[in-house]
Amino acid sequence: MLTSAMHHHTPPAAPRGSAAPFRGLPASVAFLRRRARPIAVGALAGIALGVIYLSVATSQFTAVATLNIDSSRANPTGDQPMASDWQSQSAYVDSQVALLQSPATLRGVVAQLDLTHDPHFVAQGGGLTGWLPGHGAPSAAVAEAQAEIKVSHMISVVRVGATSVVDVQATTSDPAFSAKLANAVTQAYMAQQLQAVSDTTAQAGSWMQNRIGELSHQALAADLAVQAYKAQNNIVDVTSGSGVGMMVEQQLGELNSSLAAARARLAAAQARYAQAQNTTLTDPTIGQTAGAQPDPVMSQLQQQYFQATRQEADLVSRLGPNHEAVIQQRKVVEELQQSLQGEIASQTQSDSADVAAAYAEVNSIQNQLNQEVSSETKTNMELSQLRALQSSADAYRSIYTNFLQRFTQATQDQSYPIPNARVAAAAVAPVQRSSPHGKVTLVLGLVLGLGAGLIFAVLQEALDLSIRSAAQLRGITGLDCLGTMAESAALICPQVPARAAKNGLIYVPGAFCDASLRPSGGMADAVQNVRIAAARQALPGREVKIIGCVASAAQEGCSTFAANLAFALAADGQRTALVDWNTSEPFLTRILQPHANAGLHELIAGRAGLSEAVALDLQARLSFIGQTKAGANGVQPGPQKIQAMLSTLRNEFDAVVLDLPPLQDDSSAMRLSDWVDGYVLITRWGSTSQDALAEIMGRPACAEARFLGTVLNRCNPDRMQSYVAGLAREPVQRAPLPVFASV
Repeated sequence: MLTSAMHHHTPPAAPRGSAAPFRGLPASVAFLRRRARPIAVGALAGIALGVIYLSVATSQFTAVATLNIDSSRANPTGDQPMASDWQSQSAYVDSQVALLQSPATLRGVVAQLDLTHDPHFVAQGGGLTGWLPGHGAPSAAVAEAQAEIKVSHMISVVRVGATSVVDVQATTSDPAFSAKLANAVTQAYMAQQLQAVSDTTAQAGSWMQNRIGELSHQALAADLAVQAYKAQNNIVDVTSGSGVGMMVEQQLGELNSSLAAARARLAAAQARYAQAQNTTLTDPTIGQTAGAQPDPVMSQLQQQYFQATRQEADLVSRLGPNHEAVIQQRKVVEELQQSLQGEIASQTQSDSADVAAAYAEVNSIQNQLNQEVSSETKTNMELSQLRALQSSADAYRSIYTNFLQRFTQATQDQSYPIPNARVAAAAVAPVQRSSPHGKVTLVLGLVLGLGAGLIFAVLQEALDLSIRSAAQLRGITGLDCLGTMAESAALICPQVPARAAKNGLIYVPGAFCDASLRPSGGMADAVQNVRIAAARQALPGREVKIIGCVASAAQEGCSTFAANLAFALAADGQRTALVDWNTSEPFLTRILQPHANAGLHELIAGRAGLSEAVALDLQARLSFIGQTKAGANGVQPGPQKIQAMLSTLRNEFDAVVLDLPPLQDDSSAMRLSDWVDGYVLITRWGSTSQDALAEIMGRPACAEARFLGTVLNRCNPDRMQSYVAGLAREPVQRAPLPVFASV
């Protein structure tokens, strides 16, 4: 008999979620632990696929030829200098990279290697087109186009960073042919560039040759015009140190040179005089004039003055302004100031005299120049015309000379053209394959396999809506988990041969007495926790005698747990009755009393007495009430008869355990809530759906029923450790029940 006292007990508050920054890390580690198998299988499958790919894939070898492109060689005629800024240089190198992959270069490669006759590069009309008329061997143009397309897929041109170095890469299954193909690309590009330089030089040379003939006649006619004008106006050339010129021009030139020199001397004298006037004692350039030698006397006085002032400042800072040594040093400074002022005045007078002399010289030369210009006005007019003729002749002669030099250079370039690139390193046959990369392929396969395994594990996790932990069960039902029972062979009830009842005795398999046989097992703990929960939730004046064991679905171990609870109570000396109320699947009846003449329905309907419907286990002091086929198929009794029968059981026994039908298939279990003192919800680990259980427990009848708690059955302890505590959904809101502590 389950007894209790009315000691109030406040349930502990649910722990709040931790605010640690790595609160999700345990959940992630637990997920990897429980889904390690599909992730590992995916990784192994990825590696296996990588190995298979490496074994069947054709090895490719890449040969590299290096070119150095020099834009300074790209202008063979020298007409206009190439731009030297880095943007123009970079654009030029990029254009050459495009030319290396141009159809012209590809045509050169095809012609050089004679690829139009290679069956690996040209389709020979096989397949469906080979059976059609006119689709035999391809024409020369088609064969060349096919070979160019195939070559373009085999080569790639890559610029090395921002430099002028370009790598030509050729990738084929033959190392020797890869090197041959890369070198053929560079040779075709170089030949194309040489041809372009040669053609440009030839065109420029032809145009220059015609232009030189025209300029020769023009220069000769201009020279003849100059000589005829001199003879007509009696203009004579004279020879001087500066060359050949006119006599009048020589005189005017000498006067102009003298006037310029005199003006320069005047400007220098004025500058010295202005600087002397503006000179101060503290000026660091005392006595120094631009373009003149420094005065040694002034420099010495200035150095002495600066040194004396520094000594005076030092003495003042150390001794004070009224010290005798400071006064003596101040006198020395004043004497040096007077000496400097006298020297500055003397220099100013000297510079003033130099300015006056320079003015006089400039005025004299200017007067002579004016007289010469006036007297030679007529001659200057004639010289102006002569200069115009001479300038024209000189211009034609200069143009003629320039074009003659360019023509000579173009002729040399045409005989020996210079390309704008050179081969820095020729391609050689590679030793190692470039693809497929063994390590890269295996790593990629591993990554892809891990990704696929992780995706499959995530899908498994997302689709797994079954109960996996006591925390999930508590979160869905809002009930305490009273125990977790590991899946064990001892709890599996074998299909024993049916034995008829003899003298009211029943046959009890070991699975029904596991709680008594193994006191340290999970079944014993769950049974004990149910008894404690029943004692705590007993109402005043009413003991918890009738306990209903119910499951959300079939095959969740409800009957086995009900039998263990009943036999455990009977083993403690309590008069216990075990009632098989599961009309849909009377499992206990098939095991304990398969051939009963009277059962539950006959007892409720009053067609049989309690002594006739009860099968006794004298050893365990347990009474069992099963079902009969006739009673299960008959008319269901009303609630008054059910209440009367349960009242009889309450009066006759200390504890009554009901094995009720599943909640998912039948609602009759909850119709007994008015007479059942407490329900125990049996849930199977990894089988019961969270959604189905939440829907069942959310029904009004279940929400208002008195539940002692839940039991998680047939658990896998090793896998349960990988499920961290967490709620699968919001818990069901249930009305609080009075809780009492046991005596």
